[in-house]
Formats: sequence, C-alpha cells, structure tokens
Amino acid sequence: MGANWIVREAVETDETAVRCIYNACQAQGTWAEGNRKYTEKSIHSFFCRHKEQGEPLLVAQADGHVAGFALLWEFREWKTEEKTMEYAVYTDPDWRRQGVASLLLEAVKEQAEACGAVSLMACIDIRNLPSLWFHENRGFTSTGSFTKWKKDGSPVTVALYELELT
Repeated sequence: MGANWIVREAVETDETAVRCIYNACQAQGTWAEGNRKYTEKSIHSFFCRHKEQGEPLLVAQADGHVAGFALLWEFREWKTEEKTMEYAVYTDPDWRRQGVASLLLEAVKEQAEACGAVSLMACIDIRNLPSLWFHENRGFTSTGSFTKWKKDGSPVTVALYELELT
C-alpha cells in the first residue's frame, strides 16, 4: 500500500464515488445484498438514512481518490444477548488486492468496539470465494448459513461469519 491512505467518515461529496463503487460491485453478482443499482437520488437517501440512524459510513481514500467504503449497523436478524453489529465493505475494482478492505475492516472494528459491540457479523454469498477467504484469514469463524435469501427472485445461500471483538 504505497499510497497515502486515510479512513474517514463519508461526507456528501463522496456520494458519487460510493455509488459507482457499489454499483460496480453489484454488477459482479456475488454479493449477499439485492441486485439494486443506486441512482444519484437513491444514494443520497442511503447516506441520509445511515446518518439519521447513527450508523457509521466510512471511506478509504488514497491521494484524494475514494477506493472503498464500509458500513456498520446493528445486527438485526436475530436478537442477541450482547450487542452484535454487522458490516459490509465494498472496494473499487481498480483498487482490489491493495489492502483497502483490510484498512476498512480495522476502522470498522474500532467503531464497533466504541459502540459497545462484542462481536461483528458478516453475511456473505457463498459464491463470493474471495470474501469468504478474506474473512477466514482475519479471524472470522463460520457460524452457519441460511438458504432463504432471495436475490433477483432466485434463492441464495448466505454464510454467516462472526468475529469476537472482546
């Protein structure tokens, strides 16, 4: 990672970069989330919603270029005894395998711990082998899967990965 990296809270001027990164990732097809594309209007609503709910939205920036972003929110799929948070990270295809996701994960872990979370969850489409590998090599453990996820009307199996923070 020879560039000068910073991870910071996303601001309104990052909306276009975040939209382009998200849409490029979704076009590749192996993402657990639905296959919607963000427009300028919908990405603005997305930013506002995360800000209103107090959910961190971080960007990794190298020499003025936003190369990836990460989201953090409370894990809502099941009730847990202690605070558990879920996260997602998206990297510009031109910046993959350059440490952007690792940089964002470290920042997300710090944010989650600051929020009082004891564990961090990632829900991963099982066809996304690079993401499964990434998480396994950073201490996440597989805690199960579910098969009732729908993407474009087709069933998708999603693996649940957990990282204990404390």
